[in-house]
Amino acid sequence: MIRALVGVWLFGGLRMDEIRRLELECVRWDQATDPDKGETYRVCLLHIPANKTTAAFSKPVDPIVGELIDAWKDVRPAQPDITDRNTGQRRQHLFCYRAQLIGSAYLNDKLIAILCAKAGIPESDSRGALTSHRARATIATQLLNAKDPLSLADLQQWLGHKHPSSTRYYAKILQRTLSAAYKKADYFARNVRTIQVLIDRKSILTGAAASGEQPWNCYDLGEGYCSYDFFAKCPHRLACARCPFYVPKTSSRGQLLAVKDGIDEMLEQLNLTDDEPEALEGDREAVTALAERLADTPPPPAPLPGTSERPAPSSH
Repeated sequence: MIRALVGVWLFGGLRMDEIRRLELECVRWDQATDPDKGETYRVCLLHIPANKTTAAFSKPVDPIVGELIDAWKDVRPAQPDITDRNTGQRRQHLFCYRAQLIGSAYLNDKLIAILCAKAGIPESDSRGALTSHRARATIATQLLNAKDPLSLADLQQWLGHKHPSSTRYYAKILQRTLSAAYKKADYFARNVRTIQVLIDRKSILTGAAASGEQPWNCYDLGEGYCSYDFFAKCPHRLACARCPFYVPKTSSRGQLLAVKDGIDEMLEQLNLTDDEPEALEGDREAVTALAERLADTPPPPAPLPGTSERPAPSSH
């Protein structure tokens, strides 16, 4: 019974009251033909009992639901008819054991906690506690987000909503979720990069960095290093060759840095300017245009010998 109950909960898209009131003979098997491949496949139709807002109806569900229900029916002990509290009719209920229906709070208070413990996952997430309604909301958004999504009218019928506004609620959730995902996936993928930074602990501990004798951090640019403290805000990040802070890896200083003891490697996140994403993605025209725009922008001046003063980039 537990397996059938979990299957209906996860894949049926039903309210808890509808799950408890399912009739014993709630599954009907049918066949359909794939219009593209011409192959036939089984269709599981789940009969949903009438409630205060909608009449009884049948809807297609994943065949695993029907298979689990049929498996439970094969071993289910005989049970007496029980009066349905909505219709007043006496009938056989699917989830009935020892002449009683499963409790209305059983799924939320008992079963979900057991399943979470068995799976080793928490009973709540960023959206709150995992409840019986969570599966219904999840499958609704999945049906809207499928490759061939259901229309709002079809989803309204599948969920058994009386009012279209109830169905549009899930569409709004999906829209907000997709908007957030789009923002994260697109904006941050193109406009944020991480760069490796080498931290010279010896320079810091000996005071050489504070006295200006040698840099304490170097940004790995691929072909060389940048020893400028304000690299994250430097306009010449993609045109470093003529900068006094640029250290080619082939130079003796660059080779020494690569094998020097006491170097820690870290990652720093950089926000890119509007021009830099295309240049980083190999757009030659974008690189040329960026270089031309920087032609009149001087690189940061080299620090004065014997001082720790490292000027920040100019505001222009």
